[in-house]
Amino acid sequence: MAYHISKPRSLTPQNRSAHSAPPSASPENIVVKMHRMHSADGVTGLQPGGGLIKPETAAKSVSTVSRDFIQKQSPAQNPLQLVELLPGVVVGSADPFGLTGGTISIRGLDQSEMAMTWEGAPATDIGIYTIDTSEFASNEDLEDVSVQQGSPNSDTPTINGSGGLVSFRDRDPSRKMGGLVALGYGSFNYHREFARFDTGEIGHSGIRTYVSYANQRDNAWRGPGHDSIWNLDWKAIKEWGANNRISLVGAYRHSIENTWPSMTMTDWKTYGRSFTWDRRYAFGSEGENYWRLNRNPYDNMLLSAPSHFTLTDRWHVDFTPYFWHGEGNNSTGAFVNNTNGNFLGNEPLTQVLTLPYAQAASDGTENAMTLMAYRNVQYRGGFTAKTDYRIGKHHDIYLGWWFDYSNDHDSAVLSPVNYNGMPLDIFGATGNIKLSDGQLLAYQNTSTVTTVNALFAGDHATFLKGKLMMDAGIKLAMINRNGTNELPGPQYKVVLNDFQPLPALSMRYQFNKRHQIFASISTSFRSPSTPTLYDAYYGQDISYQGVKNPKDEYSISEEIGYRYNGPLLVASATYFHYNFTNRQIQSAVTGTNGGVTVDIDAGGQTSNGVSVELGRVDKRSIRSS
Repeated sequence: MAYHISKPRSLTPQNRSAHSAPPSASPENIVVKMHRMHSADGVTGLQPGGGLIKPETAAKSVSTVSRDFIQKQSPAQNPLQLVELLPGVVVGSADPFGLTGGTISIRGLDQSEMAMTWEGAPATDIGIYTIDTSEFASNEDLEDVSVQQGSPNSDTPTINGSGGLVSFRDRDPSRKMGGLVALGYGSFNYHREFARFDTGEIGHSGIRTYVSYANQRDNAWRGPGHDSIWNLDWKAIKEWGANNRISLVGAYRHSIENTWPSMTMTDWKTYGRSFTWDRRYAFGSEGENYWRLNRNPYDNMLLSAPSHFTLTDRWHVDFTPYFWHGEGNNSTGAFVNNTNGNFLGNEPLTQVLTLPYAQAASDGTENAMTLMAYRNVQYRGGFTAKTDYRIGKHHDIYLGWWFDYSNDHDSAVLSPVNYNGMPLDIFGATGNIKLSDGQLLAYQNTSTVTTVNALFAGDHATFLKGKLMMDAGIKLAMINRNGTNELPGPQYKVVLNDFQPLPALSMRYQFNKRHQIFASISTSFRSPSTPTLYDAYYGQDISYQGVKNPKDEYSISEEIGYRYNGPLLVASATYFHYNFTNRQIQSAVTGTNGGVTVDIDAGGQTSNGVSVELGRVDKRSIRSS
């Protein structure tokens, strides 16, 4: 609590005569004002449901996890685990430390169907729709995570949002200088260090910023190996005038993570945590299972600059440029011979390979252990621009454009491993095995440029003194994928042109401040993933033939729901229905150890369900409001 003492207004000569006592004897009026102090990590303890629910007003089903819940969880979690208690959400994790990614499904649709944004920027891989939320957020820096079940909005920058939208937002820098240090230690030699410094407002510029650093390391929870990660996050904002704001948010992450072989329930019952990679290295084909050859290193950087400008009291502009760069691999061991059984694309090789750290075999050939790295290098940038204008008392018209450009290179290459089983470059980027003519020996070698242009427009209308709210909008998405397959074979050029109109309509009626109903009907789609277009070679011939004209998955979703925002309880219930055409299911290409997945057209699908959530409101929040 903070106490402030203030004196009353001084008595003037005109009113002093009304008091019998002289001014010096006037009783002093002491006013005590109490302000609730915020905790070091931002937890107030007043948000409904402990931060797992909050009153919503959208015309769609939305659930939000806020800071009161996030900051009370272990930071050794993938941010996806923060939303696993929300209705319709199922989250799976590969390890207890939150480093090796995770899986999420919403209403039965997996993560490849999901739009994900971080500070207004798209955060899913535009080629294969993978996500790793630990790449762009330390839990200590998160302000809230919202899940919009069903479909994204018309202005959401995504081409795969049938399953819904997950949005992450970082905390704003503090207005006063300060900082936070958090340390953690636990089982499996787990340790984590986190430090953040807030500058506060710099002079009277309206600029404030923070920078944070996190370092974490732990031993594998089953078998040998360890995970290590460090990341640097920062955010700066400039505010001025009536609701004008520019932000610059960034995240850089370096990680080396474990992978684990897939197991069945029988494997688990038989071997338990012993079913994993080999702890010791042995030269030969059995050495492919050595743990140091089966890891997932990745570096990435994300930048976003969400900005809002108030031009007049009726006219506003939002502009969010962003940039993303990622490089890394999913690797495995590969025991190769310098002369026998080698192919480049669909062509058998007659050249003798130069293999570092090779050993002579009894037949006079040479064998060597190599690191096969399924490498991905991607540069991506773009922006969303949106303007809205208030017409009269009822209509807020908006218009916008999303532009996205991605240059994505995917390859499966071999690099040297020394006699102790240690890869010379865990990223597989240097010293790659080549033919005698200098050509790269690769099992996959594709480059794809993806360009997206999406125009959207709509009307946000309110009637009956704000009780009735309606949203009608449409999005016109245009996608071009232009790629090349560098391996010898029947395929070289790959082109995909996509166009989808996506209308949406939603409404909400507020009976009073406690009761409301909402309903929506929206459309979404999923453009085929990049590997679906390419021939794949993992053997003596084509192991997967690329689809020339794949069809988009298209979905129509409807929902109707009720919300109660009361003094002691916040609750909602929603019925939903999906109808899919050309439903896409991801499948691994044979021979890639799960390193390459493609889409299979599973035809039509419908689904129905009900989701319910409720949370208690802290009485102290009522008194403080």
